[in-house]
Amino acid sequence: MNKPAGAALLLGMAILFLLANRGAYKGYFQDDELNNLSWTRDIPSVEFGKAVLSPRFFPNNFRPVGHFYFREMSLLHGLDFPRYLPLLHLFHILNVWMVWMLARRLVLPPLASSMGALFFAFHMAAFDIYWKPMYVFDLLCATFCLASLLLYTGRRYILSFCAFWLAYKSKELAVMLPVALACYEFWLAKPRRWTPLIPFFAASLSFGVQSMLFNQNIDNDYTFRFTPAALRATVSYYSSSLLLGHYAGLALIPLPFLSRDRRVWFGAAMLCLFFAPLLFLPGRLFAAYCYLPLSGLAVMAAAAAAMPRLTAVMACLCVLWIPLNMAQLKKNRRATLAADDEARAYVSALADYARVSPTTRTFVFEGLPAGYHSWGTEGVLRLLYGYPNPALYHVGDREAAAALKMDDVALLEWDPGERRLRVFSSKSPLPYLAVGRPAPPWQLGEGWYEPENGFRWTGPQAAARLAWPRETAAFELVVNVPPRQLQETGPARVALRLNGIDIGSRQVTQSGLQTLRWPVRREVPGTAAVDLAVTPEYRPANGDPRRLGLAVVAFGFR
Repeated sequence: MNKPAGAALLLGMAILFLLANRGAYKGYFQDDELNNLSWTRDIPSVEFGKAVLSPRFFPNNFRPVGHFYFREMSLLHGLDFPRYLPLLHLFHILNVWMVWMLARRLVLPPLASSMGALFFAFHMAAFDIYWKPMYVFDLLCATFCLASLLLYTGRRYILSFCAFWLAYKSKELAVMLPVALACYEFWLAKPRRWTPLIPFFAASLSFGVQSMLFNQNIDNDYTFRFTPAALRATVSYYSSSLLLGHYAGLALIPLPFLSRDRRVWFGAAMLCLFFAPLLFLPGRLFAAYCYLPLSGLAVMAAAAAAMPRLTAVMACLCVLWIPLNMAQLKKNRRATLAADDEARAYVSALADYARVSPTTRTFVFEGLPAGYHSWGTEGVLRLLYGYPNPALYHVGDREAAAALKMDDVALLEWDPGERRLRVFSSKSPLPYLAVGRPAPPWQLGEGWYEPENGFRWTGPQAAARLAWPRETAAFELVVNVPPRQLQETGPARVALRLNGIDIGSRQVTQSGLQTLRWPVRREVPGTAAVDLAVTPEYRPANGDPRRLGLAVVAFGFR
């Protein structure tokens, strides 16, 4: 295969890849990405340079090469998600080319090398690598590891070591690269040269010892667990991810023992070595972590395809492999875009609120999109408001009750049914409240009990504060009256007062969901102090000690 033909093949693969993954540009950020975007922009560029050059292990999981990507992209593009993807796709295509070059450097035929590269290019275990900026660490680690391998096999040892250093500064998985280089030296190099490996192993040993001594992850998802249970969990997960079938990856174990081709052995060594650190991290199971090990599997596939008896078999497997991955791509795409749509709705609502309320400094949240965590909200608030430590509390936290009494506080309520975020501000009372959900507490006065099953009981007297819009036609009260209440107390009467003025009363004579209305008019917008008085009070016969009025579903101005 001449160079023009190889370039055309690479171009065709790149076009096919970009077409297959064009849906990625409809995606959005998730919590980890938002968090990284928010804090990396505050670190000067020179600090990233110092961290890259430093031989120190960073116990806080600071990865200067990958985090620098977040810094620059955050400053350049903010929350414009599609602009983050071209660079990811470009690096993936570069990695595909380097896999092909590595296979060719191992004297594998062009066709076999192309099969291995194709296998690597479209493997769905790596789906998140080119759909999610969060995995730029794994992407760049693979880029520099492959570059180091290519440079080493070309006997450019200093440049190879520099690439290895950058690979480790992208992600710690590169710590196993020197062993892979030693395998190349032992099985494939002619003549063997061991001296150039000394700096590689010295750096790897230094980082490894430091990680054991200074690792702050004592008992969390980043803690190494050298137990049979941990190994069982990781082997089950990653062996199922490798060949897209339950435990299918274990079928690869006997292949090196059935072949005398040392290129198969070398690919298997790369696969196993880059997986080794992951096998004791059962708290961090992500298919995208297969990305660097997959480069070794691609070399194995290329070496197998080079065997005369297996070329036709590997070609047939390639023909089947691509449709299988395309089917998995469609499934992954649906799930990813559904989650991303929720995250986009959440962040967009916060951005809309920030534009109209730039002074808010305290936030209380109730509910989050599926798979989304509070550190994503913290990151968004840092991005939108520009202060480093937003005061963010879950509604169940001890501090939340005091926070909700502040003059300028926002309540963030995620509705999973409608997949939307409602933002309530203490400075902007609403004219209408659905109190079955957590209503803004600054709008409800005394006389309200906790929400239950879509409604909230009042006491005999209940107070609230509402915005009173201009040209209001009516005040509305939606109640859900249980039959037992009418049986025990008879008809109930509810009287309405607005700003101390009697508006009138309505009688409730039937059970079930119903709406009561009072005609009201107002020419100038303002606020209304709402007082409800219910007679007679309801004392349930089931031993409930509360003094009750009515079960209110919603109320306010229409």
